Amino acid sequence: MEFSVFNIKRYYFYIFVLNIVMISFSAYWIFLSKYYWDGPDEKKISITKGSGLNVIIDELEKNNIIADKSLFKIAAVLTFKDDKIISNSYLLKNGMSNYDLLKILTDNTVSLVKITIPEGFTLKKIASLASSKLKLSENKILKEAENDSLINQLGLNNKIKNLEGFLFPGTYEVSQQISEKELIETLFNGFEKNIIENIGTDYIKEGNADSLLKIITLASIIEGETKIDDEKPVVSGVYHNRLRKNMKLEADPTVQYVIPGGPKSRLLFEDLKYNSPYNTYQNKGLPPGPINNPGLKSIQAADNPADHRYIFFVATGEGGHNFSETYDQHLNAIKEYKKKLKENKQKKEKEINK
Repeated sequence: MEFSVFNIKRYYFYIFVLNIVMISFSAYWIFLSKYYWDGPDEKKISITKGSGLNVIIDELEKNNIIADKSLFKIAAVLTFKDDKIISNSYLLKNGMSNYDLLKILTDNTVSLVKITIPEGFTLKKIASLASSKLKLSENKILKEAENDSLINQLGLNNKIKNLEGFLFPGTYEVSQQISEKELIETLFNGFEKNIIENIGTDYIKEGNADSLLKIITLASIIEGETKIDDEKPVVSGVYHNRLRKNMKLEADPTVQYVIPGGPKSRLLFEDLKYNSPYNTYQNKGLPPGPINNPGLKSIQAADNPADHRYIFFVATGEGGHNFSETYDQHLNAIKEYKKKLKENKQKKEKEINK
């Protein structure tokens, strides 16, 4: 049977169409076919800096994020994205195609978010803030703060249970995909960087761990007592004087740190009797560790106290403190404070009744 020109053309047309269909199907299967894993709708994965394509693909397969290693590699090579994957932390959603995944992993415009850790925030407050701002787990943050490796870097293994005090406050620009472990490492690195640059390397060298712990613990108390930078060296001087005289520090912030339901707007007399090694009304010397994460000014004040003879101080009722050398002077300052509180209360009541 002889083929007519028409039949030959039709034959090649069918071959052409078949090729188009096969190519389209292959392209769809390689690039656009969505993969659904079992379990949670989102998975977090971290790409380590310097990882090659094969290592990245192994990590994706290990976490059951891709359906086929070979197909993903073909997709990466054909789109020229095989060497453009960015080291970062990613929150990946279930039901993505290779194309979707490559688009995310190579997007250098992945939005960063700013998070500000205020000076004096406790570890628990940091965890709560990060949970709200970064959608992280509070419990996981608290667990990561018990990181033995970072504690050992400070030389404080077996001396502290977590990194309370050693997470540096400030504004950080982080990936929205940051993990709990990476957040703790970021805040810890901020601490080390600031200590080295502003306090000196001696405090993070082996053999000076005890001195570092004492400085940061005292700095956290200073941070809890005043937000006025000029007052901080003076407050530090008070506590240094009391320590030299073997007096109890009697620092309210240490009680606020441990009392159930604390901190309170105002401590009661019975609160001062709370049994805890952190209660400096009951125990002499510094508490076992920091009670918050102090800022640089408080750390510098703890390291360089003002030289004076004050051993008491009390709030003025206007934001600052009155400092006294004797107990009688201190009692008079307390009277002035109570008088100021009464005046402020009466002033508020008049404003309300207007």
